[in-house]
Amino acid sequence: MESEIKVLRRLAIVVSAAALPCVAPVWAEEQPAKSGQEAPAQLELRRTVKSREYQGRAVAGEERVVKPRDTLWRILVVEKGLSEKRFQRYVILVGELNPGVKRPDVLQVGDTIFIPMQPDEVLGVKPAAASAPNQAPVPMPTAAASKSGAGQLYTVKPGDQLYKVLREQLGLHAPELKKAIEQVKALNPQKKNWDTLLAGETLRLPGAPAPVEQAVALPREEPERVVDLDYGQKITVQENLDLLDSVMRVLGRQTSREGEEVVPLREGTVHIDRSSYPIIQSPGGGQRVILDMQSKITAALKAKMEADAPALPVVSVKKGASLHETVAGLLSRLGFQSLPSNQPVVIQDSGVAVQIKGEWMVTTPEANGAVAQVMVVALTDASGQTPDYLKDYLSLKGMSLKEILLPGGAPAMPAPAKSAPARIERWPGGGPALVDAFLADYGIYAAGSGQFSVMLRDGIRMEAKADKVFEYGGKKIALAFRPLGEEVTRAVQQNEGIKVVEMDLAKLSSRELIGRLLLAVGESATYREQRFQANERGPKDKLTLAVPGYYVAARSLLYTDRDIPKDLERFFGEKGLRVVKFQ
Repeated sequence: MESEIKVLRRLAIVVSAAALPCVAPVWAEEQPAKSGQEAPAQLELRRTVKSREYQGRAVAGEERVVKPRDTLWRILVVEKGLSEKRFQRYVILVGELNPGVKRPDVLQVGDTIFIPMQPDEVLGVKPAAASAPNQAPVPMPTAAASKSGAGQLYTVKPGDQLYKVLREQLGLHAPELKKAIEQVKALNPQKKNWDTLLAGETLRLPGAPAPVEQAVALPREEPERVVDLDYGQKITVQENLDLLDSVMRVLGRQTSREGEEVVPLREGTVHIDRSSYPIIQSPGGGQRVILDMQSKITAALKAKMEADAPALPVVSVKKGASLHETVAGLLSRLGFQSLPSNQPVVIQDSGVAVQIKGEWMVTTPEANGAVAQVMVVALTDASGQTPDYLKDYLSLKGMSLKEILLPGGAPAMPAPAKSAPARIERWPGGGPALVDAFLADYGIYAAGSGQFSVMLRDGIRMEAKADKVFEYGGKKIALAFRPLGEEVTRAVQQNEGIKVVEMDLAKLSSRELIGRLLLAVGESATYREQRFQANERGPKDKLTLAVPGYYVAARSLLYTDRDIPKDLERFFGEKGLRVVKFQ
């Protein structure tokens, strides 16, 4: 049930930045006029803060209308400066606070979504103590330093927010903003109330080092785990045996660490304790491998074992070996054929290229007449990032993408009740019909022909005709369906102030025509392979869909002359993309 919490502040109502574990917005208000006799009466404003129930308690927050290109990542991490590492926990929290939203990680433009003001407090995350041993000192300027001009001075404008000022003036991004805000406070000890920025006041921003009088300890953030496609090369196998078991499991192999392995040799019988030397094998038998985790099996014994028992090879692991190289060494011994990890596996389906990359990419052994398949295995810190329908699509194409959740990773979000509708439109091919469709899409309907009389030089005047003349974006534009010549075009632009775009309909292809029309309305789009990431976070090239065409990011619009397979139309709909197919 929704209730309302009334918050009363003087001059401006903003949640205190000191009370938030994230980067709280600080707004600039008009500074009150000064008076020599007495201060004017202070104005009291009220702001209504919404609340919703979560696990039996009220959570304060705000309702936000989703705008184009809004995502929870942009709202929580970029704008509020919250931890990237805890992003999936925030998504789950927002989902529970918005039961009417089917999938909070895919926002729909125009929807209203409730955003908690203090997500970390709701989740029980404690802020780092100010006296922790891993604290970094931040210089506090002396009074002399404040007058010396060290750093960068900035005059606050109406509507300014501190995090926005730092981002625009210094080019900072989360998580650097948290530390920068504390530095600003240290550089401006004269300012007591950081809830509000007053228009016209001057702030000193971090810049050149200021003289130091004393140091204030600030918590130093622990480096956050970045899970790329080569993450397995950064961790050792000895410290990640459970992950090794998980990789083997998704490859259809099991690891046995119980009992004893008996290996008959010509000289006698070797008894191997599986708790120290695990056996990796197929559930139904077949190829088996002994894993020597400490490289304790001597080269001589290893040679004898492989000579007398070739069906049970030994894979030795050196101390400090990475998980990636250990798995790579096991794959060939288990009958898999590794594929180059620096190149994606590509499925070309009509006009769409589905490109997949992972930590390990292999073709499976051909067993019992089964056709070999391609398997891609990737490590992830957030499961459920790849939609199930895309995994099903890959399976139909003879591929499988297996994602292994790292310890401490976020669980999968519940699947949406239904997919977003596909938005594939088909336009006529070439000629005036394509021009009219394009102009109508931009809201340009009253585009008639125009006649121009231009003076080329003294005594020489030329009559020129444009087939479409209209205004767009505050500029006059003329489209000529036949060549006018550089001299006439330049004269019309200089004398009439009209931008002329030539497009010979008899010679230009539809692709070239779309390019000229985009140029006419000021869009800087190029026909090339446009790549769209399937997962919301993580490595950008794990699973991408590539389509040749023009992409207008500001309008989430893709113009393409390639066919989009029916099975993949849903992808573009869920991405909020509008796709126009021209002939």
